[in-house]
Amino acid sequence: MQLDLRQIWSGLYKRWWLAALVMLSAATVAYLYTSAQPKVYQAQVTLVAQSVPLDNGQVEAIKKSMSIYAQELSSKVFWRQVIDANLMRNVDVDALTGQIKVQARPDQQALVMTVDNGDNVLAAQIAEAISEAFVERQAAESQASPGGNKVVWFIAQGAEPPSQPYQPRPLLYAGAAALFGLILGLLLAIGLELIDTTLKTPGDILQHTKLNTLGVIPPSTRRGGS
Repeated sequence: MQLDLRQIWSGLYKRWWLAALVMLSAATVAYLYTSAQPKVYQAQVTLVAQSVPLDNGQVEAIKKSMSIYAQELSSKVFWRQVIDANLMRNVDVDALTGQIKVQARPDQQALVMTVDNGDNVLAAQIAEAISEAFVERQAAESQASPGGNKVVWFIAQGAEPPSQPYQPRPLLYAGAAALFGLILGLLLAIGLELIDTTLKTPGDILQHTKLNTLGVIPPSTRRGGS
């Protein structure tokens, strides 16, 4: 069958309801499914290192060492020490591996740590305890350079209990599912039109047989005849 724009438009015009149905169904299922998932809150803290007093050479050294600092902050052994010191008996240290992420930002001389947890207050408490312990450790281990410069860490952005869950995001996933469903519905409508080989109008007869129509029986006549 020859494909033309009229045929595509005809399929969309006659079966627009199918595309709408698929779109609404996909959005509804995605929304209900994601809404039923456990809520995850994310607390974030930003730590920044500075050279005191300011020394450009030491600043460059800090930037090159950010990956090492990130590994220290990501140490499970360090986390366990912090959790034990703060008597957080409701925290599973083994589970923190999948909950804590540390990103080094050398250009900003910063480390960004995020903590995911089903309890928004606990997520902030964990982030705060680990970041404060890290700053204290760096202060205790820091030694002045021959020029008298030291690396000083401080918390630039403290952890606050998040008010909204980080995951799931029902509206976002519902919107994405609606878009996918609309595309799928449109393709389905066009596909059904393409596989429908029946001749319904005089134009269809002329297009496919190259023959003129001598007459057409009205629908009312076909229903009333015996």
